[in-house]
Amino acid sequence: MRPGRVHVAICIRLSEPNGNELSRAAAWVIAVRGACAIRRPVCATREPCSGTISVVLRSLSSLVAPPLCSLCGASCDPARALCAGCERRLSRLRPARSVLPGGLEVVSAAPYEDVAQEIVRRLKFASRLALAEVAAERMVRAWGASRSGWLVPVPAATARARARGFDDAAMLAQLIARECPDARIMECLARDDGPRQVGRTRAERKADPPRVRLSHRSRALPVGAVWLVDDVVTTGSTLTACASLLRRGGVERVRALTFARADS
Repeated sequence: MRPGRVHVAICIRLSEPNGNELSRAAAWVIAVRGACAIRRPVCATREPCSGTISVVLRSLSSLVAPPLCSLCGASCDPARALCAGCERRLSRLRPARSVLPGGLEVVSAAPYEDVAQEIVRRLKFASRLALAEVAAERMVRAWGASRSGWLVPVPAATARARARGFDDAAMLAQLIARECPDARIMECLARDDGPRQVGRTRAERKADPPRVRLSHRSRALPVGAVWLVDDVVTTGSTLTACASLLRRGGVERVRALTFARADS
């Protein structure tokens, strides 16, 4: 097998009209370069599959196993990650805009409750990567009419991203940019390993915010409108730290786009 390709073969057993069983191998060999290339997991999230390829792969896999909802396990359309019931639950959650201390404007696609909370948890902690497309789709809708500017993913701590195998904020930014031609991505921030935010109280998060810095790969900061991208905002400590760093570097306007927002 040549490096950088994914080969999928599906065999179907057919029967002739006269009842004689015919063993026919109908094989689809799909060679996917670039977006679906086999490479290190963390890097793979920076170039997600195109929508067409994702749908084709899901349709082919549905011939072997029925497609199931990524949340509840009910049957669903091969082209969708959620069943109709979970889609309805998600549609009831409305986008929200808020302003963090320090003036950072945040646009969130949904409150961090019900099905939105399940999406964040299963994406991040159960590696249900199909849910990233669901979250990104809702974020694009909440973003508004402009849908342009620089998308800067909020960085994950290196050790945790390596252990998890992917960076969810970077994945969301790529999926959003795929749907918004006027949006560009710049991964210019890095985050030092430190205490996990999960499980810490709000007071602890605010007293000891994550330590972010400019990435060694960033030669210059983006010029123009910048949107920080993350899965969920809770106290806003991480977003505020990232925005402050960008402003000190000369970025004039920084806002944030998240999938969910927890109550302050």
